[in-house]
Amino acid sequence: MTITQEKVDQLRSKVKINLKKEDYEQQVKKQIKNLAKSAQIKGFRPGMVPIDMVKKMYGNGVLADELNKVLNDEIYKYINDNHIEIIASPIPASDQKLDIDINSMRDIDFTYEMGHAPDVSLSYLDNAPAFNKYKITIDDKMIDEEVMRIRKRFATQEYPETVGENDILTLTIEELDTDGNLKPGGISTVSSITVDLLKDDAKRKLMPLKKQESINYNVFELMDRDRESMAKNILNMNEPEKVAEVGDKFKLTLNNIARSIPAEINEEFFTKVYGEGGAKTEEEMRTNIKADLDAYFDGRTDSYLINELYKGIMENVDFPLPDDFLKRWIDITNEKPISSEEIEREYPQFAKSLRWSLIQKKIVRDQNFEVTEEEIRERVRTNVIHQLYGYGLKGIGEDWVEQFVQKQLADKKVISQTREQLTEDKVLNYIKSKVKLVEKPESFEEFKKMVEAV
Repeated sequence: MTITQEKVDQLRSKVKINLKKEDYEQQVKKQIKNLAKSAQIKGFRPGMVPIDMVKKMYGNGVLADELNKVLNDEIYKYINDNHIEIIASPIPASDQKLDIDINSMRDIDFTYEMGHAPDVSLSYLDNAPAFNKYKITIDDKMIDEEVMRIRKRFATQEYPETVGENDILTLTIEELDTDGNLKPGGISTVSSITVDLLKDDAKRKLMPLKKQESINYNVFELMDRDRESMAKNILNMNEPEKVAEVGDKFKLTLNNIARSIPAEINEEFFTKVYGEGGAKTEEEMRTNIKADLDAYFDGRTDSYLINELYKGIMENVDFPLPDDFLKRWIDITNEKPISSEEIEREYPQFAKSLRWSLIQKKIVRDQNFEVTEEEIRERVRTNVIHQLYGYGLKGIGEDWVEQFVQKQLADKKVISQTREQLTEDKVLNYIKSKVKLVEKPESFEEFKKMVEAV
């Protein structure tokens, strides 16, 4: 066997493998013998199928599989032995033809085309302009709103006789005909709606009602929503095509009134929210809320900063890619058939993602970044705790937390994703350490506008 490499251009080369018959013949024969022992063919007992029959029926398939295995092993061995940094996997050269015949095994010439990773310079980071790291100002209003949100989460329910501004009304809704009578076969359903979502005119009509009293009203005018949304969410219609058949006259009967009473701020409330070891006073609660909001908004502003850094790098760190090779690679390796038009349309985004991947790879290599098993475990643990907190499961006990952590650590997909997250974090932290960051106070409303603009 001989292997030779020929440069096509700076980012592409061809590798020709001259495979001798003796490099694969014995293995092919061995595989056919093994297949004869297990083949189940009508008229023959297991293990008694003639070799020639197996060879005739399956020989070319076995030969193709073995050649593919040998060639694949050799090309990657060549790449590793010669420390070649490739971009994407090698693919058969465009002019490659391979005719095989199990009855006439011979020397094989096979040519691969390889794309080479370009040189990536990150000198931009040394001269990049300063980036703003925004600091959201947490005011008393924001803390007040969060206190109320928590109080509402632990609210109690009352069922008053009169309607209030924030009550939930349960209504029987019945469609009427043009004469104001119940429409035979028309809409008849029960639905709930919050008073503060009603339009002003609907409020004036519904709020004076007592239980079991009725009014005639156009359901589609209750809220500031489109007709299809009202049909689905208020009239409980699951067939959008029938919305046009529904009229505008309805009888609305008030069945029930539900009122949510925010929890009182007392010892019982603090225990429910924070457990036995948490905040005991409203002042401590507000301090906790401010810390939580600071952490939350710091994450939001950090995401914004990362996006700005990414844009700066992608716009200023320029290097070529073997575009023609990569487009062929996409065509060959795609699981489903893909047209040349689709490749051209999707390639810019693919190339952008690949460029970022190459930048990350260079930083990881140059900085000798590694992810340890302990780092993976700690990140998984942190993710588990955040997930449990999201479900409202604070203080469930260390044993329970550890059980969830161990379950996650047993999942190879979780380990792989966590390793990728940690690697990207190291890369992003490195980038942030290389550029000048300027902390800039900003209101939440103004920051929100900036994010929406992006």
